[in-house]
Amino acid sequence: PYDDRVEAPEGFRPEVADGQHPVLAQLSGTWPLLLGYNRIEAKPGAEVLLRRGGDVLLAVQRYGAGRTLAFASDCAPHWGSTEFVAWEHYGAFWRGAVRWLAGS
Repeated sequence: PYDDRVEAPEGFRPEVADGQHPVLAQLSGTWPLLLGYNRIEAKPGAEVLLRRGGDVLLAVQRYGAGRTLAFASDCAPHWGSTEFVAWEHYGAFWRGAVRWLAGS
């Protein structure tokens, strides 16, 4: 058994690895605090967009005719802090993710 959860009750700010990618390009400023995530690895060929140290928080990849996206934290209050959910770019982040996944 392996526990992939990383709890960070003190909070941390994700490190942007590629702010020019369409999922993140419309966002500006500092990322809000996150309180934890599941430890994941990017598949070969995936592009890592957010990190915490050596850990992957957000990765995207084209796969066949489609696209995939993995966000390792939480979209709601738990690991997604109140600051994250209230972030002025919260909606823009998720809209950008869905648009990129849809190929538009």
